[in-house]
Amino acid sequence: AGGLVTGVSAGVAMISYTGAFGCPATVNVTVNPEPTPITGADQVCQGYTTTYTDGVSGGTWTSSNTFIATAGPSSGVITGVNAGMATITYSVGVGCEVTKDITVNPTPVPVTGPTTVCETQSITLSDGTPGGVWTSGSPLLETVGSTTGVVSGLSAGTVIISYALGTGCSQVVPVV
Repeated sequence: AGGLVTGVSAGVAMISYTGAFGCPATVNVTVNPEPTPITGADQVCQGYTTTYTDGVSGGTWTSSNTFIATAGPSSGVITGVNAGMATITYSVGVGCEVTKDITVNPTPVPVTGPTTVCETQSITLSDGTPGGVWTSGSPLLETVGSTTGVVSGLSAGTVIISYALGTGCSQVVPVV
C-alpha cells in the first residue's frame, strides 16, 4: 500500500502507517522550502555582472549555459560571458527550484582614436560595433556627433565620451 504525502510548510514531519495486523511503521519526511520568484535584471552586458536574489536563503545558483552566463553558486552574482540567453536556476533542496532567463547583450568593442583634442579642433573616434550612439559627458567642453564620433574641443578639460548600443551596453573613453 502507498500513501500520498503533501508538504504544507518547511520542516520535518513524522509519517506513521499502521498495517493490517497492527504493526506500525514510521518515516521522517523533510519538507524543503519553496523558493520565491527570482528578483534581478533580465539583461546584463557582456563582461559585466548583475545580482539575483531569492526570498529563501541557503540555495544554490546555476546557469544552463556557462558559455553565455555564469552564476556564483552561493552569491547569485550573474556574469555575462558572451552574447545570448541562459536560464538561471535557484535550487533549495531536491525538486524545489525556480528559474529566470537572462539575456547577455554584446558590449561594444573598445573605442579607438586619439584621446586629446585642442580647442577649436576636431578628432574622430570609432568603434567597430555598428549601431551605437556617441554622447559627451560635458557638451560645454567637448561635443561629439551622435552618429559620427567626431569630437570638437570647445574649452580645456577632460570629458568622458561614450558609445552606447540600444541595449545600454557601452564603452567610454576620456578625451582631454
